[in-house]
Amino acid sequence: MASGRSSLKFLRPGGAESPPSGLDGSDGASALPIRGFDADIPVRFAPDGGAVPGDRIVGILTPGEGVTIYPIQSPALAAFDNEPDRWLDVRWDVDGRQERFPARLALQSINEPGTLATIAQIIADHDGNIENVSMKRRTQDFTDMTVDLSVWDLKHLNSIIAELRAKPVVSKVERMLG
Repeated sequence: MASGRSSLKFLRPGGAESPPSGLDGSDGASALPIRGFDADIPVRFAPDGGAVPGDRIVGILTPGEGVTIYPIQSPALAAFDNEPDRWLDVRWDVDGRQERFPARLALQSINEPGTLATIAQIIADHDGNIENVSMKRRTQDFTDMTVDLSVWDLKHLNSIIAELRAKPVVSKVERMLG
């Protein structure tokens, strides 16, 4: 997933453009400049479910670590409510290039033959890419799954979720937000 990320840029208020960001954490050279700082600041997505183009996003500055990008609806942002000076207003600027972004889904499925194949086929039919799957049997009849996948944007992710919800082998599916 790291390939192609070099063209990703975020815009600060007023239209000031950041240089390309290596959001995969693979290189410290790419960064988002922030007013008042002399050095570049590394940028990364929130853990446990990132943001995808189409999401409203916010950056949280952590001194010594850089900026973490969260979807605005992320419950993790509540931890920063009393620290408004750490919040950065950023928005997507992907220059019309197609790049995949990480997303995480939590599913509850019926435990029967072919369920995993059905879920994987839906994601594949929608051109999503499964990065990781973890499964835990909740009861004899139901399994909890976490699926890490990469998608093009929010519309793409929502179409996958909608089709998963329509299948009888899936009892629940939700997007997880970091």
